[in-house]
Formats: sequence, C-alpha cells, structure tokens
Amino acid sequence: MNRCSSVLISKQVFIIRSWARSHMFKKLIVILLVVYSWPAGSQDMLGIVNSNFAGSNGISINPSSIANDKLKMDINILTVNAFVQNNYFYLPKRDASVFKVLSGAYTFPFAPKPYGDGERNVDTYYNDKAFKNIYVSTRLTGPSVMFRCKDHSFALHTGFRAVSSTRDFPYDIANFSYYSMDFHPQHNIQYKRDEYSMASLSWWEVGFTYATVIKRSYRSHWSAGITVNKLYGYSGAYLTGYQTDYVAYNDSILNVNNLNAEMGLALPMNYDTDVFDVTGDLVRGGGWSVDLGFTYQFKQRGYRQKPPNFCYKKRFEDYKYKIGVSLLDIGYVRMKENAEKHVYDNVSNHHINVSDMQYHDVHEAINDVSRILYNGDPDASYRDDEFTIYLPTALSVQFDYYYKNNWYLNAVLILPVHFTSPQIQRATVVAVVPRYETRSFEVSIPVSVYELKYLRIGLAMRFWDFSIGTEKLGGFFSNRDFTGMDIYFSYKINITGKPKGIYQGATCSR
Repeated sequence: MNRCSSVLISKQVFIIRSWARSHMFKKLIVILLVVYSWPAGSQDMLGIVNSNFAGSNGISINPSSIANDKLKMDINILTVNAFVQNNYFYLPKRDASVFKVLSGAYTFPFAPKPYGDGERNVDTYYNDKAFKNIYVSTRLTGPSVMFRCKDHSFALHTGFRAVSSTRDFPYDIANFSYYSMDFHPQHNIQYKRDEYSMASLSWWEVGFTYATVIKRSYRSHWSAGITVNKLYGYSGAYLTGYQTDYVAYNDSILNVNNLNAEMGLALPMNYDTDVFDVTGDLVRGGGWSVDLGFTYQFKQRGYRQKPPNFCYKKRFEDYKYKIGVSLLDIGYVRMKENAEKHVYDNVSNHHINVSDMQYHDVHEAINDVSRILYNGDPDASYRDDEFTIYLPTALSVQFDYYYKNNWYLNAVLILPVHFTSPQIQRATVVAVVPRYETRSFEVSIPVSVYELKYLRIGLAMRFWDFSIGTEKLGGFFSNRDFTGMDIYFSYKINITGKPKGIYQGATCSR
C-alpha cells in the first residue's frame, strides 16, 4: 500500500478532506506516535544539558556552556533524543504506556468511530474545540568531540535530526480528516479558518562550535559561543493554510467557498508509483544553521588580581549563579531534489463529490485536486521544483544556582521564534530542574510546563559517562491517556583532567 502517500495526502486532506481515505490518516498517526518515538529521547534533554558535566551535550541549549564546565574534553559515542507530544490523538489510559508501545505489547485495537461507519485504532479528543498542536522531534548525535585549549573551547559534531510540527490546526478539519466526511455533527456548518500549518523536515548535519571567555572581572565571568552547522536535507514536506471557507453538507458533498494554501514535498519516494526508496538518494537539499549563546557567571570568590595572559586558566571556576541566553536553530534547508511546490490561490468549487475521489498515487491525487479547484487544469497548482523550510528557531534563557554540597537549582525558559512560513515551530517550555552532581553520579528532577498548560515531571541520571532520562515520567505509566512520550540517553567519554597554573589570582611563572 502507498505508505508515503498516506503521509503526504493526509497533509493535504487537513485542508480538504474530500480526497483522503480514512485508513491513510490512521497510518500517519501510528507513525507519529510510534515510529518517530522509537529512536527515543526528549525535545530539550533538560535533565542533562545544564549540568557542569554536560560537555558537548550542553551545546544544544547554549553553545557558550562549554567555556566553563568541569570537562577538559569529551568524546561523544552516541546521544539519542526524541520527543512527541500532541493534544488531539491519544491511546487510552490503563491500556497504553511507553513500555507497552515500545515493546509491542500494545496492539492498537480497533474501536468504532464516534459517528458514521468504520473503525479507528487511535482515539482522539474530537469534542475538544481547541486548536490542535503536534510536535515531534528526534535527534541522533553521532561521533563528536569537545576539547579545550586555555580559555578557548572547540567542538565538532555529526548528527541526524527529524522534526515535525502542526500548529493551530482547526478541530473541525482534524475531525473530518481523521474520521472522514460522515462526521455528521459538523455537517451544514460554515467554517472559516486562517493561519494553520504543518511542516516536517529531516536532515544530516556536521557542526563546529567555538566558545571562549570574553571577560573576567573581580567576581564576574563572561563567555560567548557560536555553533555553525552545514545541513544536508533528507526529506521535507509542509502545508500552510490561510483563508479557508468551507461547508460539508453530508458525507459526500463538500462546498469550498474559498481556499488559500500552499504545500511542498520532497520525499524518498516515487510520486507516480508510491514506492519508497529510503536508502537511495540521501541528500535532497542543503542549508545552514547557527546557534548563538552568552553566559554570565557570578563567582563564589573574586580574583585577588588579574591573571597574567601567559597563565593557564583553571578549567572550572566555581560560581554562585550563572545566567545564559541563547538563540537556537537559526537556519533553513532548501529542498531541490524530487521537490514540488503547489499553491492554491483563492480557489473554490461549490459542489465537490468526495465519494468519487479515490487515488492510487500522489501525482494522481495532486493533479485531480488541481483539476477540481482550477476549472479542469491538472497542472495549475504547480509552482516550483524547489522550496525552503526554516528550522524551529527558539530563544532560550537558563539560570543555574549553586546551593551547597553539590546541589544546584536550574531554571529554563524556551520561547519559539516564528518569523516566516513554512517554518517548524517549537513549543513554549518553562522548567525548574533541581540536581545533584558529582563526577561519578548525577541525578536531576525536571519539573516543566509544556505550552504553558501541561505539567510534566521527569527524572534523569548519570553514572560516570552514561546518562538516561525523561521529562515525562507519566508516559511510562498507564494512569492517564497516552498523548506523547520522551526518553533520552547519552554515552560519551568524559575527561576532566587536572588544572594547571593559577586559581583565584595566585601568581604563576612561565
């Protein structure tokens, strides 16, 4: 069966349900809730990235973090993190948990649709009229290294990322998309919608990070860092909906009064045969991204005198508190291979017979939709053979306070920065993370509020060089509906080394 077409066409049917078959979207949901989650990990890895032993992992939250931590060098073997969270689809409580989903114990049983005929094996909050949001993120960091030379820190990393976001999606379009046109409570109602979007992107990246101490005063310590990534696009797709005015009269007849939308796709498949080729062309586009970060630290003790330039500065200087500010994922990927961009500009059709719309491949579906909305022209929606998707840019503020005896209290604020379309959009996260850290052992308890609405409690632990954690412990139990999950782990070789030269202003010789 046309698995990729189910993903692609489902993106289109979010605007016009008429040309989607109900079982297609079901498969997309299973992919979102299971396949993307399978590599395991979290959106931000809050349990480990703010540690003084984070090393190269800390770069993902602030590239200046490596300018003053407790590692002289680290070699990342493998770090994996992924995240999925949404407010529309769920697996019922008492039946589903992370353990059951990943182990295969949960079988996705079919249940009758709430209206009309047919079955679905993923439930939804179909009565909730809030906008629907889905965020999926997977990051795999491969062989990487971080090292320090005096006040200068460097890091090289390789990795793969796959990110998808659905933002402000109208509940009515979601219901018609998933449950089909026989969702009769929404019949004979005129819906007017605007500004909703979906965007998915996966890419390989090779990055370089540089961080340095830019200023020392009596008890102040300033550092700055930058990460530059070269991106190689593997796949991408997006759908942006603007003015959408429609009425579904019954399970067969759809009236589109006005539609403004655009979509793009660059997928590892043949659009005429719906055959996947995931191991073929691994690069379909390219781009760049930049992370910028600054950190201020207020030291526990001040310098008695300015350190001479020829002295080797201490690898880690104890602080009472530190404040970091960073801009993350400023960048884009431009897809050029197997890429198509389609635009629906103020189009309409007042009598679309949905029951006649059955397709065998992606091009057949796209051409027929163009024919219906552009007065019989199957090619009118086509605009370009390339398109650009922008990364999930975010502003992050971090605060870390040293209490005593290796206990710290950390706070993090992550705000999405949406500046164009199509762009993947992150969620807002506010978190407080108490932690205890030593060289051999570390434990932290992230308490976060996702989208300023959903409270989550997590747990992360590090044993020497191996770390594992989650920001959502509730996903591992069956006491509430399963709407998402995260879990992350990292194994790297941490080298602390022994500091040389001065500390707190003591003199040194050449």
